[in-house]
Amino acid sequence: MSRITLFTDSRVPCPQRLLLTIHELGLQINDIREVDISKFEHKRPEILELNPFGAVPFIRDETYDPPLMLTESRAIARYIAQAYGSSDVSAALLPDPTNVVAVAKFEEAASIELTSFDACANQLVFEELFKPSWFNGETDAEKCKLLREGLVRVVDLLDKRLTDQQFMAGGKLTVVDLFFVPYMHHLVSTVYPTLLDSRPHLSAWWERITSRESYKHLFGDSKKN
Repeated sequence: MSRITLFTDSRVPCPQRLLLTIHELGLQINDIREVDISKFEHKRPEILELNPFGAVPFIRDETYDPPLMLTESRAIARYIAQAYGSSDVSAALLPDPTNVVAVAKFEEAASIELTSFDACANQLVFEELFKPSWFNGETDAEKCKLLREGLVRVVDLLDKRLTDQQFMAGGKLTVVDLFFVPYMHHLVSTVYPTLLDSRPHLSAWWERITSRESYKHLFGDSKKN
C-alpha cells in the first residue's frame, strides 16, 4: 500500500489520465480526496495552500520526509510509473532507460500528445462538452470548426504513425498511450463520434485500449459511455 494522498476530480480528463495509470500499475491509494471543479473547489484556500496552481490532480507522497508534493497529471504519471511500477522492463509503463531509441520514441510520442493532440482535443472537448453542461456557457462554433480541422490533421498523422506499431511509442503500452485516452474517450463517445472512421490503425489502437481493464474500470464496458 502506498502512502500517497490523491486530490482529484475523477470526472474530468486530466485526473482520468492519472487514474488510468494508477489502475494499470495496480497501485493501491486509500486516501483519495475528490475536489469538485464544477463548483470551483480547486480554488478554495485550503487547496491553494497545498497547490498554488489551483488545479487537480496533485499528490502528496509521505514516503519521503518532507512529503513529496507533485502537480501535473503527466508528471505524476511518470513519477508513479517509475517509483511504483514493474522492475520488468517489458511490463513497465516507461521505456527501457538503457535503450536510447526507445526513450527517444517515447519522448517524441509524449510531445505529439501534448503539443498536437491535446492542443486541439482539450479545447474542443471543453467547448462542446464541459462548457455548456457544467458552466452554462455558449459554445464558440467558429473556434470549434478550426479545432476540428486541426484535430483531423493530427489523427490522420497518428493513424500513419500506428501503421507498423501497436502503441504510440512503439511495441508496448506506456504512459503516453494513457495520456491520449481521456480526451479520445470524450471525443469518440460524445463530441466527435466519427473521428476514428476510415482510420484503421488508430481504430485498432483504440480497440486495444478500450479492451483493457483500466479503461473499463474508469469508463465502463461500453466504448460509448
